[in-house]
Amino acid sequence: MLMAMFEQPTLKDTIHVLAEIQPLVAEDAEMSALVQQTIPKMHRLNEHQFKGLELEWYKPEEPNKKTGVAEK
Repeated sequence: MLMAMFEQPTLKDTIHVLAEIQPLVAEDAEMSALVQQTIPKMHRLNEHQFKGLELEWYKPEEPNKKTGVAEK
């Protein structure tokens, strides 16, 4: 999800954007941890591997209209 949110045309650009947003997400512990964990993983990829990733936006499950509970 994180990579999909900030995906750029190239691996280098995506890493750059992730580095730029670090200070902006510093107060959100969960998002900050995701960014900090993702950047080193991105550095281990090459451009071909990056292009092969099938990144999708995270979409929360829609709640059941009758119960209000998200279904899987």
